[in-house]
Amino acid sequence: MAATGGDGLAPALRDELAELQFARIGAVVPVLYFSIALIAVIAGAASGGEFDVMYHFLLPGGFVLMGGYRCIIWYRRRAMRVDQAKIRRYLRSTTMIALTMGLVGGLWSFDAYYGTREARRVLAPVFIFMITFAGAVCLTSMPRAAIGVMVLSLSPTLLMMMMSSDIGIQAMAFCFLIVSLLTFMLIVNSFHEIVSGLTLRHELKQLSETDPLTGLANRRAFRMQFKTLSDRRGARQSVALVMVDLDGFKQANDRFGHAAGDAILVQAGERLGTMCPQATSVARLGGDEFAVLLETDGDLAYVAALKHGVQSILSLPYHYRDQQIGISASVGTAHGIKGIISLDTLMRDADNELYRAKNRASLRRTA
Repeated sequence: MAATGGDGLAPALRDELAELQFARIGAVVPVLYFSIALIAVIAGAASGGEFDVMYHFLLPGGFVLMGGYRCIIWYRRRAMRVDQAKIRRYLRSTTMIALTMGLVGGLWSFDAYYGTREARRVLAPVFIFMITFAGAVCLTSMPRAAIGVMVLSLSPTLLMMMMSSDIGIQAMAFCFLIVSLLTFMLIVNSFHEIVSGLTLRHELKQLSETDPLTGLANRRAFRMQFKTLSDRRGARQSVALVMVDLDGFKQANDRFGHAAGDAILVQAGERLGTMCPQATSVARLGGDEFAVLLETDGDLAYVAALKHGVQSILSLPYHYRDQQIGISASVGTAHGIKGIISLDTLMRDADNELYRAKNRASLRRTA
């Protein structure tokens, strides 16, 4: 995570941060490299003194070629669908290239300072500061890269200026140092705002997609997860749905109180999560209604066994304080081909089977 600077974040947030950085870098790359190349060309042309191939042609030309090459690469990446591994690799490569260019620029400024006519000597650090700040501003979403570029490119220049016998150059060095420190603060604060925004968005998303009592997915999230599953291609082409109702929940809730009812729902959710660790989604759809969504290879025996297991585990006694509360569960299942069957159809078929099971259980109790 060295490229992103989000080491302390949760994995989901780190992924979102990397995607955001990737998008922002892709948007600013043309501005970044155009600015660097233009300033490098102007600096080479204005350095004065005897004609020097290194200062006037090779280094400015190298910056221009590198900038153009990187712009083309990032332009192509805009149309690509990339996974997290590629995003992180691209961000790391961008960081390394930015650091390398910063170091080259710093050494260029250091050498140019002593190889340029004294009357124009101060132009070398001015130009490298311009290039550095342009890069740092464009890399704000990647603080390690931005600060690393500033340190590598400005350290030689600041050291050189502070060691000068000219009080004016020393004063300029301290001014540059103050501006650099302020820029560091700006980069860090801007990144913290980015992370805070991502964290808030993630929390709001969690609240909108999570059942607050059980921590399971809610109905909205369940539908979204079904859509994602239907769109996903893989070895398993079938999808199965398990619908659950807790029989006797209302009576238990009325008899033992709402706190006991909440405890039953939480325990039921925990049991389902333990029973179905490979499920795409385990959700509480509302009240005492739960659902499990999973990919299958079309093995109906597996779905039947899962149905039996879910019914058995949810019919075990529930615990509230020092009491055991006995309720049972009715379960219905449905299955179909991914991308063909709809969630509404699955839910209708599973509900029909569930209520047939519930009616049979009711008849047995009254018999």
